[in-house]
Amino acid sequence: MTDPRIQARRVVVARQQGRHRRSRILFGLILAGLVASGLAVVHSSLFGARTVRILGAPNIPSSTVIAAAGLRGDPPLVDLNPSSIATRVERLPWVLTADVHIAWPSTVSIRVTERIPVAQILVPGSPGTYASSDVSGRILEVGPRSPSLPVVVPSVGQPGVPGSSLPVADRSLLEVAGALPESMVGETTEIADSSLGAVVVLSDHITAIVGGSGSLEQKFVSLATVLAHGALQGVAAIDLRVADAPVLLPRGSGPSVPGNVAG
Repeated sequence: MTDPRIQARRVVVARQQGRHRRSRILFGLILAGLVASGLAVVHSSLFGARTVRILGAPNIPSSTVIAAAGLRGDPPLVDLNPSSIATRVERLPWVLTADVHIAWPSTVSIRVTERIPVAQILVPGSPGTYASSDVSGRILEVGPRSPSLPVVVPSVGQPGVPGSSLPVADRSLLEVAGALPESMVGETTEIADSSLGAVVVLSDHITAIVGGSGSLEQKFVSLATVLAHGALQGVAAIDLRVADAPVLLPRGSGPSVPGNVAG
């Protein structure tokens, strides 16, 4: 026969265990409720991307960047990944890099570094239509000719849609365009390949023979010096292939170059 005191103790212990179980269950339910409430709050419009700041993108409409970033409709900040947003924005033709910063409770800042156009390329079969490109060959936009950029005649292929890239074989001409001093852009009719390498055709029909893409800065310093101080009557070309020793070539000599396509 069980001692009544032992039996009473067992009852007390069982009741205590029951209370502990109920307390744990109640605590778990409260915790789950708090977590659910917290998730609901952080996924609400209170913590959505209600303010989107676009910095450093003068050539791209803010609405275009916001759409590419996937930030339409004030998505919750908790669901946003800055790296993924940057990758999407960098797919835009004009964007070189994008840096994304999230600031709670409701702000996303996107700092864009734009590509710099250095040249425009006539689109074959589309008179008056040009594709602007940066020095890497990325096509930025297609449209009418801009007087602020020189024209490049590609030797292979043709420009594609914005966001595409020119063939590697054409990019050496873009290096020449990128090194062209701003003061010479307005005087440049075209940049093209020739029998002697890259050439810059000036508006007065004088051809500057650049050759390869080495020492471009010195070559253009030499060209500027000759144009400023040289007697150019009867001169057809200025040979810059030896960067610090330009040579004046008389009419009837010099490289064979494409016809003027600047329009």
